Amino acid sequence: MKKFITTIAALNIAVAATAMLGSSAVEARELRFVHGYPTASQHQRNVEWFTEQVTERTGGKVTFKIFPAAQLMPINQELPAIFSGQVSMTYSVAPVVASVEPLWGIFDLPFLFDVKTDNMELATKFFHSKDGGGKLGELMEKRGFKLITIAPTDYPSSIYLTAPKAVTKQEDLKGLKIRNTGGEVAQKTGEIFGYSPIAVAGAELVPALSQGMVDGGILPPLYAYDNKLPVKGISIAPFSWPAVTPIIMSLKEFKALTPDQQDIMMQTGLDLQKRSQKIVEESTVKAIQLLKDGGADVAILSDEEVVKWRKNAQPVWDLFIKKYGADAQAMVNVATKLREEQAK
Repeated sequence: MKKFITTIAALNIAVAATAMLGSSAVEARELRFVHGYPTASQHQRNVEWFTEQVTERTGGKVTFKIFPAAQLMPINQELPAIFSGQVSMTYSVAPVVASVEPLWGIFDLPFLFDVKTDNMELATKFFHSKDGGGKLGELMEKRGFKLITIAPTDYPSSIYLTAPKAVTKQEDLKGLKIRNTGGEVAQKTGEIFGYSPIAVAGAELVPALSQGMVDGGILPPLYAYDNKLPVKGISIAPFSWPAVTPIIMSLKEFKALTPDQQDIMMQTGLDLQKRSQKIVEESTVKAIQLLKDGGADVAILSDEEVVKWRKNAQPVWDLFIKKYGADAQAMVNVATKLREEQAK
């Protein structure tokens, strides 16, 4: 009898152990993380930090296989690949995400976000607001994606010219050929501000600048400095912000995680957002000084001039709102409210 009880006890232990192993096997998963940025970029460093933190915080139950530098596909094919189940998540950029959810185009609106070079607090508030980042997250879920976080890697873009004289007034733009990423908003912005908007892919930007195909571009400072772009007249202002970079995951795969793992994923995203914004603040100030030291004429638009440019930009905002309706209006409203509160 004693032997029988011992055998049953052993069997129970074995069954319990098998159940535990089975549970671990279900919970443990490897996520395929793709992005289109070089291995030496801040994007890759952010991805490495995020994935290492999630793996550590989940006790190794969630791991990642990272494919940087467009190893598997071009950046514009990453979201379709997530939707089809080929990969799990990506570190994308606003204009690419706008091809799936057009309201990401809000970051193209000129002078909507008055983000300071050394203080991105307004951005944080917008990303966390119900009708800002919350609205973008809600809309992405309707399309089968989970917005994990928005972790910028650069300051908003402004006017960078090959000529050694910075723009300080809107009139200085008259007749110039300015590179942009394309689209209706970019076209309308050029018309309003008096320059000719020309869409040029990132890979073709250096020859376009060097050969005079364009006189400059709407560019962010860290990108301009890191890529040694041949620009000498630099105007620093929050013109537009297409370099906003979100981490986006398959909603199906996110829901397959345990509740604890989901919480860890989102909290780590918040931590990355704070960390990345601090890096951008510090790096932007350094990059602007280095561009100056390199002989560039760097001007920071005065508050009065920014107000003028913002007023002139209203028709572009109206175009965006007319095209995308109430959600677009709500997002513009919250960005405007936050900016006005910051100015007080």
